[in-house]
Amino acid sequence: MYQVAITTNFKRDIKSLDGDISSRILTKVEWLARHPEAIRYPLKHLPDDLKGLHKYRIGDYRILLWVDHNSKTLTLYSIEHRRSVYDKL
Repeated sequence: MYQVAITTNFKRDIKSLDGDISSRILTKVEWLARHPEAIRYPLKHLPDDLKGLHKYRIGDYRILLWVDHNSKTLTLYSIEHRRSVYDKL
């Protein structure tokens, strides 16, 4: 099982969501920590400070995260709605 690290952006985003959505996202994060092979969509054409950022779809929301297979860590960067996720990157 992978360790989960959370950024301040992710904390802020999860607090701003409805309780049902946030619990659904946290349940999926736990699942991803047990099944990191399911994360396979790295984003392309990112600035250097966001290189290697992946996305994972949960309903209308996208979790943005980094996966480090060497240290077995998932670093949760942010949660964005699908209509605005690419505008902010």
